[in-house]
Amino acid sequence: MSKSWNDIENHWIRLRDQSSFVLETPCILIDKDGDLFETTLFDLIDYIEMPSTLSRQLLKDYLQNAVEYGVEAARSKMMDTYKSDSQKFFEELALIKQQSRNDTLGDIDDILHAMDVANKGFIEAPRKMLIVQMGESRADLLLVSPPSNDGRKMVATQ
Repeated sequence: MSKSWNDIENHWIRLRDQSSFVLETPCILIDKDGDLFETTLFDLIDYIEMPSTLSRQLLKDYLQNAVEYGVEAARSKMMDTYKSDSQKFFEELALIKQQSRNDTLGDIDDILHAMDVANKGFIEAPRKMLIVQMGESRADLLLVSPPSNDGRKMVATQ
């Protein structure tokens, strides 16, 4: 990670006390230039290639359902709820995934993976924060909390 804890700590202090895991859960994004931004899990989609024709509301519903119920259940629920709009939405997602594989760019599955990692981290240790560090063709997902002395051995000096 190119940023030290000192660079991240102020953001962590502001964002650490989240009571639930939702699309609006804050996270930190470090872009390719090393600049640090506060964002939300849902707004991570702004950092991947998405066509402007894709419905942002359907995308948000899909991600929220995927977080709550899993990817397959989210797809079924949307197909039942939105019918024809969902069919077109999932066709567009499949096209985006195919294009991103050819261009080695991130896709919606990467966002779902980030959300899954963040959710597991939130459940295990709510004071941890998700940091997404962008690279040229991929991103590193980091769950961080303040450094501590737990587990470090103190050596007594005479």
